[in-house]
Amino acid sequence: MVVASQIKKSLVDLYWMVRGTSLHVPALPSQPRSVLFVCKGNICRSPFAEHVARKLFHERVGDTDQPIVFQSAGLHVTVPKAPPDTALVVARQFGVCLDAHRSQPVSPKLVADSDVIVAMEGWHYDELRSRFKGYEEKIVLLSLFSRNTSSRFGYDAFNIQDPYGGSERIFEECFEKIEQCVKALLIELGAQKAAPCRL
Repeated sequence: MVVASQIKKSLVDLYWMVRGTSLHVPALPSQPRSVLFVCKGNICRSPFAEHVARKLFHERVGDTDQPIVFQSAGLHVTVPKAPPDTALVVARQFGVCLDAHRSQPVSPKLVADSDVIVAMEGWHYDELRSRFKGYEEKIVLLSLFSRNTSSRFGYDAFNIQDPYGGSERIFEECFEKIEQCVKALLIELGAQKAAPCRL
């Protein structure tokens, strides 16, 4: 089983090494008004990204006449759900409260109204581009903004894996990567003070 698992991981990494050469960050709007984060169920990754982006934006820019609206949604949401307890606990370590969050499905209106749409995994990226034709240039993978060069290999270079069902440590690693990528995303969007953010 261990050998089979290692072979599978190697094949997945090889696939992403090849596919990654075709992925890039599209030209982002210079003054975006809205950013939508998307994952599968909208209970862990995308709501954390939404809330940490809002927190970081306010810390960096403060009150502004041109605020950015941050939202999140899920590709496979049937009924509103709250984040798991582990997500709530770990999010607080990052200064983020997800207690009031309830999942919502991604919709044509949300996609149309968003200037930038940020996917957590490759299949999220693919499904968004397939379901919402005409908006492909607004869709980007969050991991493309990672500044951790040690993780730029295979699957981990382009995907933020779902921590659902995992330990606090797994959630911490996931949320830390999201926070770092969101910081870099905000810089790309021009949402920063004069001093660059420290990653």
